[in-house]
Amino acid sequence: MTDFSPAIQALLDEHAIRGVLMRYCRAVDRCDTAAIAACFHKDAVDDHGNWIVDGARVAEHIVSLVKPGPGRAMHFLGNVLIEVEGDVAFAESYLLAFRTLSREDSSYTRTRALRFVDRFERRESVWRISERVAVDEWNRVDRITEEQNDTAKFRYSAKDRTDPVYAIRNGRVAR
Repeated sequence: MTDFSPAIQALLDEHAIRGVLMRYCRAVDRCDTAAIAACFHKDAVDDHGNWIVDGARVAEHIVSLVKPGPGRAMHFLGNVLIEVEGDVAFAESYLLAFRTLSREDSSYTRTRALRFVDRFERRESVWRISERVAVDEWNRVDRITEEQNDTAKFRYSAKDRTDPVYAIRNGRVAR
């Protein structure tokens, strides 16, 4: 760690932690196992209420839940409060998570409002999650009554590295 004033170091630490939170959301939505794993220490614990898994297995577990089927996911971070105390930090992140799903030949959208209550630790100069608890506020499932499926006009996300967020690094993606 470089010697910065405490105020500057706090900003740098918060920025690094916020980056982990944002990369986690992208990684889940894209089913990127390596990127999810990079957000957690190997001895971390992720308690989502309906499942608990350790950091060494969390990425594979999340991808096994999100990847199957045609449904897509999208996570939005809202209010994020990060409190840094040396090499430990505590974060409370408000999220809206959206997911499409099918039931009995009908399409639905699930909206989940939750908070991630996280403990971060800086080890070897890298911030990662050491403990996560997902706290549900509410969630709902709405039937989709009209869908726009004109693939000639719209580009849909992919749950892998063919998604434009990765592909654009290799050259032009625009049609």
